[in-house]
Amino acid sequence: MSIELHCPACSKLIRAPDEAGGKRGKCPYCKNSVYIPMPEDDGEIGLAPIDEEDQRRAEELRRESTQYIAEVGHQTEVSDSDELPPPPTPAPPPLPDGDVVDLGGEVGAFITAMRDSNLDEADQVTERLKQAGDRAADYVQGMLNDELPPQFEGVPPPLAQGFLKALLGRLS
Repeated sequence: MSIELHCPACSKLIRAPDEAGGKRGKCPYCKNSVYIPMPEDDGEIGLAPIDEEDQRRAEELRRESTQYIAEVGHQTEVSDSDELPPPPTPAPPPLPDGDVVDLGGEVGAFITAMRDSNLDEADQVTERLKQAGDRAADYVQGMLNDELPPQFEGVPPPLAQGFLKALLGRLS
């Protein structure tokens, strides 16, 4: 088989032997120096032989997986140790002076104010939350520690987390 190429100077078709691939030669028509590319391979990629040990291990893992799924699927009872209910959330104690701050409502109002870029309202809510002292900071920290962030209308969870962190910084 031979390598076919066109001369870059005169555009005539040149045929060169495979051994000339990767070298320079002269065009037989215009005597211009021409690079002869390597011959194209046939496109086949040799495959590695099948490893019988890998095949055996894969089949053994498939059998174990199927057996495990069958065993777990037959388990119908849930014992007390499998799933424990979450501990009840204690109600926050009232403020010493008798005023009660609705922490959840105030935090929601803060996030809504931040969502709407109403910084004056956010500052007012922060001042009301500061009246609750450490309870407010603990409440916000608890919201940040929850696995699922609270859902606020029109506020993506990552943005709500950022607002909560900003509120915690203001309360500290």
